[in-house]
Amino acid sequence: MWKVSNKLWIITTAPLLVVGVGMILYGLMVSPEALTDDGYPLSTFLFTMGGAFILFPIIGALGVYYYYKRIKDRETFLLNDGIRGEAEILSREQTGTYINEQPEVRFKLLISTPFDEPYELEHKEIVNLLDMGSIPVGRKVPVRVHPDNPKDIILIL
Repeated sequence: MWKVSNKLWIITTAPLLVVGVGMILYGLMVSPEALTDDGYPLSTFLFTMGGAFILFPIIGALGVYYYYKRIKDRETFLLNDGIRGEAEILSREQTGTYINEQPEVRFKLLISTPFDEPYELEHKEIVNLLDMGSIPVGRKVPVRVHPDNPKDIILIL
């Protein structure tokens, strides 16, 4: 399951919010006659930039939060309500992509569930490098299949 530390939110968002509030406060204190190099009012520039420094990090943080929440909700749904099945590994190969120094592996699987005929599926998943030796071709692993979308699976490694 994906989990993002609360400290990460504070470390990435708080400094930008502080800068944004500082720009707005400075915009309130600056002389109305002060101009930028382009001839625009300095206070308008500071209000605009301060608002951007506040708004964009909040939008970005919320976007990242909902992205990870969607992934976690999918995994939780599949683990709790997915159809139990078995996947035989027909082939596996690394894609060349690494996430947090863990390889992404492309599996060709033969999925069997109690309700459907066995079917082949190509599935990519990030696999712990230490687990690579324990998932040889021919091994059968537990799998959870989405009830409405048989291509949406999660391997239980």
